[in-house]
Amino acid sequence: MSGQQDEDQHEEHGKDQLGGHEEAQEPLETPELTAAERRAAEILFGDRLPLAERFVEHLCSTGVEHGLLGPREIPRMWSRHVLNCAVLGPELPAGGTVADVGSGAGLPGIALALARPDVEFQLIEPMERRIHWMDMVLKDLGLQNVELIRARAEEVTDEVMADVVTARAVSALKKLLPLTAPLLADDGELLLLKGRSVDQEITAARKAFSTHRLGLPQVVHLGEGLLEETTTVMRCPRR
Repeated sequence: MSGQQDEDQHEEHGKDQLGGHEEAQEPLETPELTAAERRAAEILFGDRLPLAERFVEHLCSTGVEHGLLGPREIPRMWSRHVLNCAVLGPELPAGGTVADVGSGAGLPGIALALARPDVEFQLIEPMERRIHWMDMVLKDLGLQNVELIRARAEEVTDEVMADVVTARAVSALKKLLPLTAPLLADDGELLLLKGRSVDQEITAARKAFSTHRLGLPQVVHLGEGLLEETTTVMRCPRR
């Protein structure tokens, strides 16, 4: 099985594990922002907050209907998903290019494109139904700074050379680094959204860092004082 096939299986489990194939028992409703969430959203999205709210409406309706997220995720769509991703926005270089591997439901890619209109995004996703959904959402939101690429990550190493490569809920670092590092520009940086096992993943992927000419990884926690739960990011430069 290839690395990307592994990724696809993990991604199916990771992104659709949120219950994408469950039957919703009640009408789907978009959650209201709490006071704390609204404060964070206003800071991260600025005057594009209405577009971010529209994105959340899509996630909670058509996103669930298309099986990209489960109905149980609706109450925490802002906190666990959209704000969790958008907090990476301030870390992106102005005028840069960001490649998002395994974009799925546009997390983090579309959330970041809303937060950073000055950055160009390439959303790389092999599954047709996800590409179709993201295309529909992007057209509805009128976003001009996003390119959708339907492909496996290893198929676009000759055409993608990004300042930043990111990914969320795709696979463990040992399998993810060979998929993401080749998409980096020579002075680029990986900014990968990870979970609590990130330190163990770094240890297990030690050889991959060296093989793919990556520098020392650093684990940072974004959103302290802004989000109820911080976002864990592994950042690592080219060397």
